[in-house]
Amino acid sequence: MKKATKRLLAVFLALAMVFTLLAVPATSMKDVSAATSKKVYFYPSNGVVTYKPGDQYSSYYTIISIIGCSKKSEIKKLKSTNKDIRVEAKDGYVKAYFGKKAATTTISCTAKGVKIKTKLTVKKYTNPVKTFKIGSKNYASKYAKNDDYRLNKKVSKKKLSIKANAGWKIRSVYVVNGSTRKSYTWLDKTSFSKKITLSKVNNAYVYVVMYNTKTGAGETLYYYYSNRTY
Repeated sequence: MKKATKRLLAVFLALAMVFTLLAVPATSMKDVSAATSKKVYFYPSNGVVTYKPGDQYSSYYTIISIIGCSKKSEIKKLKSTNKDIRVEAKDGYVKAYFGKKAATTTISCTAKGVKIKTKLTVKKYTNPVKTFKIGSKNYASKYAKNDDYRLNKKVSKKKLSIKANAGWKIRSVYVVNGSTRKSYTWLDKTSFSKKITLSKVNNAYVYVVMYNTKTGAGETLYYYYSNRTY
């Protein structure tokens, strides 16, 4: 794979992790409130991630931040109770590699002299949408095994209609078309509908941040107007 392609895919992965954090359901905010009373703690606390059999660019890892810590050298005695989930200390965060199967682990370390721990649960990816229509075409089946779909087809003032599958809610929707960006945030709804335009090839896309109210899993679905196949 070319270096430029690798860099671009790394950006997409970083964005996915950021938007997954934004997908934390309201029911988990108690953990956040409890954590913020401490000076050093893992975030997110008790995270849930998914593996995707069809994922083309994910290395199957997640990032867990350590609030109050900014250097790798400040992280000591890092451990994972599950040998199938490998952990690696970085500058102010931990990378947890979880592979392609369901698992749970407790991750612990000493950060700046403070003992901290968190639980990580890995679940198999499930399609969060019942409907993902652009105009009259429903692309929901494209997200059966993966969160990413690309199509070399321009969209001009067509309605984007999304309906969540049972147990899922839409947190935010972002529509990017070149330098134009529209954000619909903190929706917490099971459906969404707006007219969109995607006309700037390779720089026009939609991403939808969703969360599961039962499992706590977060997903970000991407739809690209692209002539690239990776």
